[in-house]
Amino acid sequence: MRYKTTDERQTIKIAADLAKRLKGGEMILLFGDLGTGKTVFAKALARALGVKEIVKSPTFNIMKCYSCKPSTVGRKLLCHIDAYRLKDLKDLLDIGADEYLGKKNVISAVEWADRVKGIERYGGKIIKIKIWHGEKENERIIEIDRAR
Repeated sequence: MRYKTTDERQTIKIAADLAKRLKGGEMILLFGDLGTGKTVFAKALARALGVKEIVKSPTFNIMKCYSCKPSTVGRKLLCHIDAYRLKDLKDLLDIGADEYLGKKNVISAVEWADRVKGIERYGGKIIKIKIWHGEKENERIIEIDRAR
């Protein structure tokens, strides 16, 4: 699926629509240049999943997990990862991310996923989201690919 947005509200709606279909075990890999809206998307996803805390980009923490609103299929965690400062997948595994990635009760959102090549083997259901700047100032192109 490919979307063209002209403001953050539209990006938030796309993330909320995706959140409705998540069951747990998904790994959402976010790709895009600085300032394209990866964190906006991740925050909107968290809000739609019922996360009560204020979600900030975990650039300096690298990984932060949040409790989602309990659903009919049980309690879930959202594990928000910002791989910007990592050199490779080993760096991510060294902080214990493998305890969360691909687990049935966890939805993982990984910003800068291109920095942790090979991460796909740790997730069951992979959803790749590529975001890039459009032709106009606030325009974004969002492409969602359910890889497996």
